[in-house]
Amino acid sequence: MTTKTAKAAVMTKTQGVLEIREYPLPKVEKGAILVKITCCTICGSDILAWSGRKKAPVPMILGHEIVGRIVEMGEGVAFDSGNRKLKPGDRITWTIMDNCGKCYYCREKGLMMKCLHLKKYGHDCSDEYPHFTGGFAEYCYISPGTCVIKVPDELTDEEAAPANCALATVTAGWEAAALQPFENVLIQGAGALGFYAAALASHYGCRRVIVTDIVDERLDAIKAFGATDTINVRGMKDEDLVKAVQGLTDGFGVDAAMDVAIAPAIIPAGLKCLRMGGRYIEHGNTFPGANVTFDFSEVVFRCLTIRGVHNYDTRHLQRAVEFLAQTKGSFPFHKLVPERFPLERINEAVELARSGKAIRVAVVP
Repeated sequence: MTTKTAKAAVMTKTQGVLEIREYPLPKVEKGAILVKITCCTICGSDILAWSGRKKAPVPMILGHEIVGRIVEMGEGVAFDSGNRKLKPGDRITWTIMDNCGKCYYCREKGLMMKCLHLKKYGHDCSDEYPHFTGGFAEYCYISPGTCVIKVPDELTDEEAAPANCALATVTAGWEAAALQPFENVLIQGAGALGFYAAALASHYGCRRVIVTDIVDERLDAIKAFGATDTINVRGMKDEDLVKAVQGLTDGFGVDAAMDVAIAPAIIPAGLKCLRMGGRYIEHGNTFPGANVTFDFSEVVFRCLTIRGVHNYDTRHLQRAVEFLAQTKGSFPFHKLVPERFPLERINEAVELARSGKAIRVAVVP
């Protein structure tokens, strides 16, 4: 390779301007892959880290919803996780984490995202080797414990990138809820995860896909992604939301609900919207201090199930990519990423993502 260094946008402090820096490209070791990044979308968790609401070991390269092309493969790399042959030039995405596959959580409990030796893209200090472990950069170094997925040709970079986090996460969430055809669901939040959760629920054959948010524009847009009913909950009392949801579900409430908002105060209302024996999936509150008050006698007497789902397993990312390819004609996924910014304009991209005016913003090195 002729390129010895490459650029990255580095966060040096919370709520600070991201700086363009150069780092030496790492040697590609056995089992590793060096990727030229072609697209990275900005996730809500990137904004939480930038704002200081989540712990961030600065300096660091944010970004984990990444697509790129293989530049170099280390010894032993031949296939992706679906046993598809890999070669330089192939376009891939990969799991948000590198896990060891051998520890207690990986081997015994099937929780690769809680590996005792976990590394996460967009979450590590960039001063540490191999430096390029985040998506706001020209390259990314994929370490051996990462599972990679070849991206189908029919998907654009912008369509595929959010599968790495947003879509794979809600895929894991609906699996945890054991979602069934003809069930009724409630999705709290019309951000990226909410759009994908609605599309999946519709694809799975749910009868009512009810979405709540406080932004009318997002509630209007999510109807094209399978939402059958939308409710603007700004200023709405919990009991009024419960009545509205029960009115849409023959008086019973929903079979399953999913929280994908960054607002712990909405959780009690979501639990109250469940029918007897309903299931609640919590995705949204991935920061300390997300405290709520709820009478847990309702959990007992109403036989409720509450599941926290953080990140996902490899199979969920594989399903996410396949879902995008199979339903591209059914849902306008391309509309979820309306803006593209070069790496040099990363701070403009972050500001737009913070504003909430776009579902996802793409950084294109």
